[in-house]
Amino acid sequence: MRVILLGCEYSGTTTLGFRIQEWVHEVIGGHVNLVHDHFKIPYTFGHDPEYSTTPVEATPDELEAYMKLSPRQMEALQRHNIAYHVAAIPGMDDKVVIGLHWEDTIYGDIYFNYSRKRGYVQAMDRKLLDAVPDIVLCHVKASPEVIRQRMIENPHPYGVLEESDIEMVQARFEEEISYSLLRHKITLDTSVGTIEETMAEFVQQIEPHLTDTDRMRIVLQGAK
Repeated sequence: MRVILLGCEYSGTTTLGFRIQEWVHEVIGGHVNLVHDHFKIPYTFGHDPEYSTTPVEATPDELEAYMKLSPRQMEALQRHNIAYHVAAIPGMDDKVVIGLHWEDTIYGDIYFNYSRKRGYVQAMDRKLLDAVPDIVLCHVKASPEVIRQRMIENPHPYGVLEESDIEMVQARFEEEISYSLLRHKITLDTSVGTIEETMAEFVQQIEPHLTDTDRMRIVLQGAK
């Protein structure tokens, strides 16, 4: 099962992503090696240590240095980061990705002084659609009031979202998702309810989009 989670910061995409990772392991019997959320500036690190001897976690100094990159440098790094992951998604039966080129397009334009052309976004969509037509795009939403409350109660270090921009950023996510060429789309609202209640809604909504292989694996996992 391959799913991409999109949503305004503080909507709960990362929390949900790690719970979906557990569900894939427990229910499908699959394997999600990483929740790929490293498109969120400056948190663009986080690959499995099998790729490098460099420590996975970035230091505060490294995060500060990333934030000081010029728009040209940041845009190039993000573009290469995204292209690598778009190409890698078809290579695994199970994948949980957060943000990817849609989020980068929105936040790059609003906060980091670089803009993506629509052609670039749709080119990434086509690569995914051609290679993994069953991939599911999940829009994770929360009301502006809930977003504001979460910003107060649990502020993110190096958070991108500005309180005054919440409604505008949410509208941009709606716009980008409506333009996406991906065929399989679901929506979850995390404004009310626990993470387990949101997961129950996810399981219900994802069911029609599961592949025959996913369904067979669920049967085999249940028989263990």
